[in-house]
Amino acid sequence: MGATVSRCEEEQPAEGGDAPQVEQPVEDSPNEEGGQESSDDAGEDEDEEQRPQIEVATTPYDARFPGFNQARTCYTRYNEFYKCKAQKDEADPECKFYQKAYRSLCPGEWVDSWNEQREAGTWYGKY
Repeated sequence: MGATVSRCEEEQPAEGGDAPQVEQPVEDSPNEEGGQESSDDAGEDEDEEQRPQIEVATTPYDARFPGFNQARTCYTRYNEFYKCKAQKDEADPECKFYQKAYRSLCPGEWVDSWNEQREAGTWYGKY
């Protein structure tokens, strides 16, 4: 493969010669300028501390739908949301749960189509 030398061969001492000098990287101290933290760095730390924690969650397992095809689950959660909305307020935590569930499971095109049918009065669901 030509005259290239592998890294293994570079590290081994040559026959009859001295071992090659390997330079160690020098670590820079974080604050070489007088040991004080710059105002920009302090501002970034404060921004990171003030940011709220984001909770990422998905719809929990529902024993009524054991398969991995989530079309029925999507449709059911959509209807459960509107049932909850009819019985309670939309801001109710239970209704919010159903809303998050159908929004995470259902394709946007389906939801748009169902909402258009609901507005036109041709929705075939009960709620």
